[in-house]
Amino acid sequence: MLIPGLTRLLRGSWEVRGWFVTAVLGAIAFALLQIATSAIIGRVTEQVIVPSFSAGDVAGGALALGGLAVLGIAVARAIGVLTRRVFAAASQYDLFRIYRERLVTVYARVPLLWHRRQSTGTLLSSVYADVEAAFFAMAPFPFALSTMVMLVYATIVVARIDPVILLVMLALIVVLVVLNILLQRYAAPIAVQSQQLRAEVAQIAHESFDGANVVKSLGRESVEEARFADATERLRRNGIRFGYVRGWFDPTIDALPNLGILAVAVLGAWRIGEGHLTTGQLVEVSYLFTLMSLPIRSFGWVLGDLSRTVVGGGRVQQILDVPDTREHGTATLPPGPGTLRFENVSFTYRDDPKDLVLGRTTSLADQRTRISDALHDVTLSADPTGGSRVVAVVGATGSGKSTLALLAARLADPTRGRITLDGVDLRDLTHDALTTEVALVLQQAFVFDGTVRENVTLGADIDEDTIRWALRIAQADGFVDDLDGGLDAELGERGGSLSGGQRQRIALARALARRPRLLILDDATSACDPSVELAILDGIRRELTDSTLLLVAYRKSTISLADAVVLLEHGCVTAQGTHEQLRADVPAYRALVDAYDEAAIAHDLLEADGDRADGHKTDGDSTDGHKTDTDGADGDTTDGQKEAQR
Repeated sequence: MLIPGLTRLLRGSWEVRGWFVTAVLGAIAFALLQIATSAIIGRVTEQVIVPSFSAGDVAGGALALGGLAVLGIAVARAIGVLTRRVFAAASQYDLFRIYRERLVTVYARVPLLWHRRQSTGTLLSSVYADVEAAFFAMAPFPFALSTMVMLVYATIVVARIDPVILLVMLALIVVLVVLNILLQRYAAPIAVQSQQLRAEVAQIAHESFDGANVVKSLGRESVEEARFADATERLRRNGIRFGYVRGWFDPTIDALPNLGILAVAVLGAWRIGEGHLTTGQLVEVSYLFTLMSLPIRSFGWVLGDLSRTVVGGGRVQQILDVPDTREHGTATLPPGPGTLRFENVSFTYRDDPKDLVLGRTTSLADQRTRISDALHDVTLSADPTGGSRVVAVVGATGSGKSTLALLAARLADPTRGRITLDGVDLRDLTHDALTTEVALVLQQAFVFDGTVRENVTLGADIDEDTIRWALRIAQADGFVDDLDGGLDAELGERGGSLSGGQRQRIALARALARRPRLLILDDATSACDPSVELAILDGIRRELTDSTLLLVAYRKSTISLADAVVLLEHGCVTAQGTHEQLRADVPAYRALVDAYDEAAIAHDLLEADGDRADGHKTDGDSTDGHKTDTDGADGDTTDGQKEAQR
């Protein structure tokens, strides 16, 4: 742990070398002034105090001069301490900032599938606890380095005064090294476990907060409390174990200078009697050992935290080393209608999370032996010039619909085959070309803690007319205008003030405002009533005439709006055609879409000619007659409705 820990600290020091070098210079100045103080006190003792006792007369002028010299050095030492502390803290917190920014950059650039294999709590713990552990020892590190300078210089001074007392200093250094070896041996495993437990605590807390609705609705508060209490108790016990280890290390380090002073006093008295040492020299050496107490403690602080430095830094570096397998090309899209083609596309999910976390790769053959393809040899097209501008993808749960949507948006790359947009492979597009021309809206809509305007633009330069146009197409303008503040209304964390359908429509407006060439909707209107969904899709067809629409759908009324329908079964395309053709000629397709309607009928949710089964018009109410939205009339369905329709 000693060499890896010091290496990591030195690398970090180089990254903030401006701050760090200034801190080290301040620390070295303090250390040298400490030694100078001991030399002045020794000379005052030798040349003023001892002669005054012998002569019975105090030399006031010489004593005052010595006092002024000590005072001047004390002021200079204070300046050195201030410089060291300020710039050491700047080094530490600057490193916190640098590595947190690097981690977030990795989180942003790695493939979406990598995130799906990681624990959110672990990723959050890396940003906070692991980064702080990696550079916690940076604050005392400049002081510890100055201690090395001080020890070298003090060794020269003591060797010049008396070689016997020098042995005491060398013995202290040896004991310090031995203590560090013992500390690392016992503390390192505990530090590793502590960082893992911190990540576990963060993960459980995040899950409890994120799933608050589930926890409360099912009355599982006590279970979550017990789970969290168990994790925190294990972290507490582990922290106490680490405290036990540090409990014997820190006092021993603190005792070393005092033991040295005691040994110097005993040896010094003997050496004075032998005539090898003067009283002033003994006072100088004793005071020097006294001054070395705090610097030696600082060295002990660094050594004591090296295990955390190695463990925390290793966990951070493990994430920083994750390769970005989704490299972008240099091509831009030529003018075109937005023709999307899948050409013999297959995709395999790797089943070993360590392959991505640790940056390892496996051969394609190995992947095939462990898990079957999520998509296999898929060939389809959405071609506005060929009459298929709107393509619906239909299939049972687990058939590969969402995987196909992720590949079309290039959130993952196919294992085999290629996907093109207007003849250009998606892997050849620049990042800007891809994100500008392709937009994906998922079923789980994410709303940021900000205003409606901020959620639609996400920092892009989009004028208000375009924002309102997008909200209108997404059937969101009505409830947005009713919000207190309209476009500038605060939506709260994850859009907590909105219903599920409202959040979906905000996310849809976000994509529409960019007027993408390819718009992919992965069940993106599932929380809306069928009438609202039809109005949204009709508006997209009518007003986004330059956009191709790839639609993952399950409602018969929605599917019927598509120009072409693709049936996916077990990752393979088994049929393509219009809704009417497939329903007439493909029994599996007919059974699937009819099953959705039968489930809806069973729950009294299916609309027939715009009327409900009980003869009342559908206006966004749920089956119990109560409004399902927070505003009471935005046309969103309940969770029970969605389950029935699935």
